[in-house]
Amino acid sequence: MREEEGLIEELFRSYYRSMRGAIYVKDVAKREFMFRGFDGKVRRHISFKDLEELRRHLIYEPPLDAYYSVSLYERPEAEMEDKGRIKADLLFDIDSSDLRDEGCERGSIWRCKNCGKSGMGLSPQRCPNCGSDRMEVNHWLNERCIEVSREEVRKLIDVLTQDFGVDPDWILIAYTGNRGFHVRVTEGPLTLLGKEERREIAQYVMASGLDISSFIIPDGRGFRIDQRNGHVARALKYIGEPRVSSRDRRRMEELLKSSIERVRVKVDWMVTMDTGRLTRIPNSLHGKTGFRALSLTLDEYRRMNPFKDAIGLPAEPEMKVRIKMKVPAFRMRDESFGPYEEGEERILPAYAAVFLILRGRADPVEGNYLEV
Repeated sequence: MREEEGLIEELFRSYYRSMRGAIYVKDVAKREFMFRGFDGKVRRHISFKDLEELRRHLIYEPPLDAYYSVSLYERPEAEMEDKGRIKADLLFDIDSSDLRDEGCERGSIWRCKNCGKSGMGLSPQRCPNCGSDRMEVNHWLNERCIEVSREEVRKLIDVLTQDFGVDPDWILIAYTGNRGFHVRVTEGPLTLLGKEERREIAQYVMASGLDISSFIIPDGRGFRIDQRNGHVARALKYIGEPRVSSRDRRRMEELLKSSIERVRVKVDWMVTMDTGRLTRIPNSLHGKTGFRALSLTLDEYRRMNPFKDAIGLPAEPEMKVRIKMKVPAFRMRDESFGPYEEGEERILPAYAAVFLILRGRADPVEGNYLEV
């Protein structure tokens, strides 16, 4: 391993050594663990007898990414078909990369794999040069990404508590350490559901296949909105017209359709239906940012700022990096950085340098040394 790559691994190791007591996973002995190493290899179907064994592993073999299963198993170290699932948290993945928000993507860089045309900002669905849909994106992370993801979390919590009757104490919110959040239902009957039932819940949450016209029903000489569906009831606050005349039915349908789009929750349904999914270990570091994955209360997620609250790496030692992709202006720990152009060399605090390196925007320059 190059000395500069080893430097980041040692920073991760030092983090896990100092944060040993903050690493906590409930029911460790019944969980499967998975790690992605600095060598790029993924290792899964790992089990630990207790929390201390897990903590020692993170220190002596610091991973680039660390995960544990949302399921409890009788034999977590076995292959999937032999694990013996007991129950599984109901997991929802909210990632700003899927929300296609222009503000969030302002610093992202896209490239067509077919012809090589590139640009900044929200990536087109098809290349404007050759028409190919083979697009690759180096996503940026900014405050707007967290803001739009946080709004989806808020909407999801409304659906879970109002439509499914989930006790708020059973809901766990986690910042992933990158561009979004995981929301889990950890107790209650929903944790016993199979894949098909979980898919149906995800489809409901997303308002997928919702027939808008069926909720506009005759009411004397006009029409009114049937509010028995939770999404429809929440959409009414954006409409303000529960009843309309017969000639306004089409306008009501369009209003309801656009309002449903505002209240539906954008989640990855394939994640929710998969009982074999894994989620990040709380307080572990994310391999694309160096930020901490944080468990959050219903109050904390509303005000959490990852550029202050999730930074896990120190300022020292400062590191010299060479910019290989344009970097927008950004702030970390109330200090401003950038913008930087391709080819520039900069000396940055370790947490900012690692952030750029892990995002693929910079390379370490030879001569970085970590004194431990």
